Amino acid sequence: MIVGYLAHAFDLINVRDLDVIGQARAASTRLIVGVLSDEAVELLMGRAPVVPLIERMALVRHMRGVDEVVVQDASGQVTAEVGPGAVLFAVADDPLVFPGEQTRLIVPTRTSVSAILRHALRPNGEQAVA
Repeated sequence: MIVGYLAHAFDLINVRDLDVIGQARAASTRLIVGVLSDEAVELLMGRAPVVPLIERMALVRHMRGVDEVVVQDASGQVTAEVGPGAVLFAVADDPLVFPGEQTRLIVPTRTSVSAILRHALRPNGEQAVA
C-alpha cells in the first residue's frame, strides 16, 4: 500500500484542484489530504481564504479519491499520521514546502478558464496577467 499526502489550500475549488488530487491519487493507494488552515493560507499566500476552512474541508472530503482530510498548518510539518514510506506531494507553484522531506512534484495540467476565479485565487501582490 502506498500512502500519499497532499497539502493545498483548496480555496474556491476548481478543475485545477481536481487535477492535482487526481494525480496524487493515481500515484497512491490511500490519499490523505491536508487542507491549509485559514492562517496558513493568509501567511503563505498573502491573502485570506475566500472559503472558510470548515467548508473547504467538507468539500475536499467529498471528492473522489480522497480517503482522509486533515488540517495542515504553515509549518510544513505533516499533520497526519502517514507512516514511513509515505509519498509527500507538492503542487508545483504552491509556497508550502515540507522541510527535510523528499516530495514528488505535481504540475497541474488544467486550470480554470474563469478570469474572475483566477483573479480571486491570485496571491496578494501578484500582478494580473493580461
